Amino acid sequence: MDFRALKTFEACVRHGHFLKAAEELQYAPSTVTLQIQRLEDDLGVSLFVRDGKRMIVTEAGRWLHHEAAALLKSIGTMRQTVSDIAAGDSGSVRFAAIEPVASQQLASVVADFCKIRPNVELTMEVSGSRTIAERVRSGELEFGICAAPPSNLMLEFEPLIEERLGVMLNINHPLAEQDSITSNDLAGLTVLVKEPTCVYRELWETAIYPTRRNLFSCMEVGSFFVIQQMVKAEFGIGIVPIYSGLEQEGSLVIRPIADLNPVISIGIAYKDKHLLGKAAILLMEAIKVIREIPH
Repeated sequence: MDFRALKTFEACVRHGHFLKAAEELQYAPSTVTLQIQRLEDDLGVSLFVRDGKRMIVTEAGRWLHHEAAALLKSIGTMRQTVSDIAAGDSGSVRFAAIEPVASQQLASVVADFCKIRPNVELTMEVSGSRTIAERVRSGELEFGICAAPPSNLMLEFEPLIEERLGVMLNINHPLAEQDSITSNDLAGLTVLVKEPTCVYRELWETAIYPTRRNLFSCMEVGSFFVIQQMVKAEFGIGIVPIYSGLEQEGSLVIRPIADLNPVISIGIAYKDKHLLGKAAILLMEAIKVIREIPH
């Protein structure tokens, strides 16, 4: 069944006149007549009967008009949706990021993106760097914000920022008065660190071990927020990325580790930009603004 003929038929019924339908569709009147005749031949029924100068819709024609109107509306919606997806104004994006980048830098960027493109179905997950890279590779995520993935995953990686580890201290702690901390300053203290699979824990152990591992005792805590609250309660000190947003005026400060200066690169990991939708690419471009955002 010819789509153009259905569109012509719907216009004829809506206007009640072939000539007015021809004017709307910018067809010659003879073209409208020919398309209706071909549609009737295709269906094997009469869709109109002539009553003097009037064209009256038959019962079969009335039923077809109802169905054709719904179909044409659905096709119009499909066309618009496809156009919106191609422009990045619709579609879906699923990505993940590690903490504290997710809360400290990405949250506001993602919120702004959603305000501009409210019809994009966006899912933002928070996970570990290794898990994110593996899920990007498997296709579960369009992209991830994480540390550089292992080479065997064959992912593209665009560095965004370099993060440095520091020591989170209660404002009442004696070391809080210093501008920076050395590893020897940690002697005898309880140090709160993330779980072994966390890239910041791996960075910390690479920097501090094996020469200084017996200086202090470690306690594993699976959340930067919990580390923050424990330090606030004056239990131990925390090893965290240096973000001013993790500090709390009057209660917590973060000091750099002067003699170690552990640094890690965080960026965007993805498989192939040619396989990504426009919305995903636009979100990735928006996220790159964090290169200019101070920690």
